[in-house]
Amino acid sequence: MESKAVNGAEGGCKASLFPLSLIPSGLELVKMRQLVSFWFLLACTGSVWAVLFTSDFSVLQTRAPVNISRRGPTALQRAYAKYGIRSVLHLTPRGQQGSVINQPHNFAGFDNYPDDEYIATIGIGTPCQTLLVDLDTGSADFWVYSSETPLEDGRSNHSYYDPSKSTTSRKLAGYNYSITYGDGSFSSGDVYTDVVDFGGVKFATQSVEAAKIVSPDFLPDPYFDGYFGLGHDGGNQIKPNAQKTFFTNVAPSLTSPLFTASLNHLNAGVYDFGFIDPRKYSGPLRFFPSPAPPAGHGWWVVNATGYSVGSTKTLTSFVGGLLAIIDTGNTFLLLPQQYCDSYYAQASSVVNDPDYGYIYPCKAALPDLTIAIGDYQARIPGSLLQGANLNSTTCFTGLHSIPQAPNIPNAVFGDTFLKTTFTVFKYPPGGSASLGFATKPSGSSYVS
Repeated sequence: MESKAVNGAEGGCKASLFPLSLIPSGLELVKMRQLVSFWFLLACTGSVWAVLFTSDFSVLQTRAPVNISRRGPTALQRAYAKYGIRSVLHLTPRGQQGSVINQPHNFAGFDNYPDDEYIATIGIGTPCQTLLVDLDTGSADFWVYSSETPLEDGRSNHSYYDPSKSTTSRKLAGYNYSITYGDGSFSSGDVYTDVVDFGGVKFATQSVEAAKIVSPDFLPDPYFDGYFGLGHDGGNQIKPNAQKTFFTNVAPSLTSPLFTASLNHLNAGVYDFGFIDPRKYSGPLRFFPSPAPPAGHGWWVVNATGYSVGSTKTLTSFVGGLLAIIDTGNTFLLLPQQYCDSYYAQASSVVNDPDYGYIYPCKAALPDLTIAIGDYQARIPGSLLQGANLNSTTCFTGLHSIPQAPNIPNAVFGDTFLKTTFTVFKYPPGGSASLGFATKPSGSSYVS
């Protein structure tokens, strides 16, 4: 197995793989963190590599089965806020490859709905410091709780990055980041560079945004230690000069400049870097251009062309086309109001409540929804459009309308869409971005 050293420096994180077989669905947080730490402790020896190993690697989504009470409508409000949209609800070395397994859990109000957020383990520094991060193709910032985060801001409830304990950390003098989301939640702090190990692929000088201030909105989630942005560099919020994402930094060293996402319902999924695994999809894999997002944003976007509801085979076109954000960091499927109306016209039990959005009796069945992107069709079973339990009899849906706003694409295809689709994010250095889609094998829960 070949590897290439950088500057001959000692320390850093060797490639690490979190074995899914060791993550039972009922694993408690403390046991999970001990297990994560154990595997990274075994990995934290050797030399610093800019990009390490020429073998395949996988990053697992590690399942965190907790039940934290935050309502589904609150999660929808946060989803709107991510894109700066006002809520309509009235709420109180070359040849490298690798994979990361990540796992859904039910933070943000999804009682009995454990696919709200997909998290994975990441290593920072020398020796390794392990954290759980939300993998997010809808943003381009990598910020984490840090030793600079006050205890009252939640550091005591989270794993955090301590640059003073890493021999390879370097503070970027004069640099900072500040992110304020539309719902008022925020994070800000200093910027460091350090060794970052993601599923065995490393970059020796990755920018790490060390939080000094974190709003209490993030405090209740014990499985969230930060965001790991996989969007385009243009969306990075570091000042005075934006920094590159991890994917941008390692792309030239991958066998192919791409990563894939295979999310699963009620099961772990996988992010593969540098290669496309044909076992994770069936039928043809179709690629489509991904237009550049508006300035200042890092979104991956694609033009969707049509839809159908239920057993109807004939597609109805999206009038004027539909530019959609492909966002692993968003739970929902968000469409313009007219298409939500068309779908829910065939679901008589659903009510558009002004306080909660779309709700319905939990025992009722929802129709399937098919979304077309060119000649690719993604069929979303009605069972995957069921969202949170608001109470013992009433449920929240996974499809909602998106208020139209300037410079914002008119749809978001979040995890509700992505759980049914094998997705490829491809961005050749100096080339044009594209997105690939294929059908997942029937009954797929393939994770390794």
